[in-house]
Amino acid sequence: MDLQGKTAIVTGSGRGIGRRTAITLAGEGCNVVLVSRTQKEVQEVEKTIRNEGGEAFHLAADISKKKDIERVLNQTLKKYDSLEILVNNAGVHFASPFLETTEEEWEANMSVNLKAVFLLSQAALRVMKDGGLGYIINISSTAALEVPARASAYGISKLGVKGLTQALYETGKECGVKVSVIYPGMTDTKLLRDINLPVDPGCWMLPEDIAGCVLFLLKQSDRIVIRELIAWAARHDKI
Repeated sequence: MDLQGKTAIVTGSGRGIGRRTAITLAGEGCNVVLVSRTQKEVQEVEKTIRNEGGEAFHLAADISKKKDIERVLNQTLKKYDSLEILVNNAGVHFASPFLETTEEEWEANMSVNLKAVFLLSQAALRVMKDGGLGYIINISSTAALEVPARASAYGISKLGVKGLTQALYETGKECGVKVSVIYPGMTDTKLLRDINLPVDPGCWMLPEDIAGCVLFLLKQSDRIVIRELIAWAARHDKI
């Protein structure tokens, strides 16, 4: 896909992988819609992009709520009149051992990590279908490939993203919309650091590594689609 002038929504773009992905896409000429629940963070990212000559605007929204998703889509189309790229990156990590996982933790993981991806992808696909062009990229986790008992609700929510991607992929084929999922391993983000894993962060990947994966997918020939991309940390990705 030629990215110049294309419109991209990036969720969870206030920090970490989402922030770096948004900045990377803006550098490629995309109009970037920055979406996060924390307005101050996305305001700062918008300022960074504009200072570097890029185009972006921010929206504070809770994308687990349908009314907020409708507002995000409406504001995006009002501002840029199109939507070609969606990066579903926003996520939370409420982790407890399986037998200690509460209903509240379960619902928090599912609401942001899975339900929000479903709602926003469904809405975005309808827009992209009308335009006959689009790419939806979902950010899952290697926790979906081997769900850890110590973080089962999180892992299961990310496994759900894998299944959702499969359904989106089949639906997108009918209308010229590509769909892929990336499974990042240990990446140096606030979310991962807050877990306090007994692993040296110097061994982890960086947000720009995953942003590079997003760019790699988007720049592939229109003749192919890579449905799944696994990104392991080369030096260490197991506890």
